[in-house]
Amino acid sequence: MIFDQTDYDFLKLCALCRYMPFGLHKRYDAPFLKRSVIYNLQMHGLIKKQSDNTSYKLTTDGKRYLAEMGSSFPEDARMDLTRTSYKRKLESAETNLLFHLAGVDVFIQAASELKETGYISSLMMRTDKNMKVLGGTRFLGILKIFDTLYIPYSFTEEDMRIIPHFEKEIYTSQSEKIIGVKYIKAMLFGRTLEELWEYMYNNKASTDAVKGRKRLDKALEEMGCDALLVPYGRGGVMQMNIMKIYRYKERIASAMGCVPVMQRELSECDGMIGGTPCIVAFDLDIERIKRALKQVETYNKDAVAKIVCMEFQKSTVFKILKYNNCPKSMVAAIDKYGIYRIFPELKEKTERRPFMTKEGKYIEVNARITKAFDTQWEEE
Repeated sequence: MIFDQTDYDFLKLCALCRYMPFGLHKRYDAPFLKRSVIYNLQMHGLIKKQSDNTSYKLTTDGKRYLAEMGSSFPEDARMDLTRTSYKRKLESAETNLLFHLAGVDVFIQAASELKETGYISSLMMRTDKNMKVLGGTRFLGILKIFDTLYIPYSFTEEDMRIIPHFEKEIYTSQSEKIIGVKYIKAMLFGRTLEELWEYMYNNKASTDAVKGRKRLDKALEEMGCDALLVPYGRGGVMQMNIMKIYRYKERIASAMGCVPVMQRELSECDGMIGGTPCIVAFDLDIERIKRALKQVETYNKDAVAKIVCMEFQKSTVFKILKYNNCPKSMVAAIDKYGIYRIFPELKEKTERRPFMTKEGKYIEVNARITKAFDTQWEEE
């Protein structure tokens, strides 16, 4: 077997994340997640499944070949697969994958290296000796897109709680090392938008603090953070793909026939259509949407705002409107074909090609059937 770029992508992500969850090919479109690729890497003894059948991990040979291909990562401490921290690592791995598929550089090794667009995971941050202690924090890393930092959280528990001032102190201290930051927002990940909405706005669990820890929705209010909702899976990849496009809101507004907003009092809106304020809600920044709707109401109590979102976000936008008692608003949902017409660059496809080192060499490895490989497909 001669490695190709697809094999390399999976091995490198597996090394970065330590553990790669099973079944990702069902929720994401990526050549390196195909069963044939994973099958081949197992057959050659480069990855192995964990004993609980929930993830893959690099073997010693896999690490050695990856190093030969020019990539190596810090060793991870042996993990107890029954602990909550293991589940968090799996969700952190899926977040890394989602960003990677959206074209974000997830292999940043220090916050100070974040330039225009990039992501550093908390796992990588923990290897920085100059980093303040991360123990007790729950954010997954730091994502930078242009002048905004996004702090991702994933819901691994029904009643997730954080210590607001401590979380903010840690990620703020890192933001000071990053050039060109104007805004900091939270980014909330979940299996579905419905799950996220229920947690943030329809959760009946106690909001009382427990040992200084507050439920995330209340903690974000205290931290003064806007919160974006992002689902894992293909929809989330599309959402992130668009968000990292420079001035994407303007392109969407223009495609909808909008003209620029000239009124300062409508600063949160993204355009006007025949006198109707337009709000591009692709990022599902709920607080921004609420501020924009409030501006529209203040500007003209009889105005009807038009909200533009992606098709899979439509039901959540209606919930936002109902929750905030905004019956006069209209919602326009764009399907993936409409998105490709606005952003044709998103249709680019990559071809499989042999992996070549900086020295111009191909890397070849012989097959080696492993015991763990034999029953994999029945268990996945």
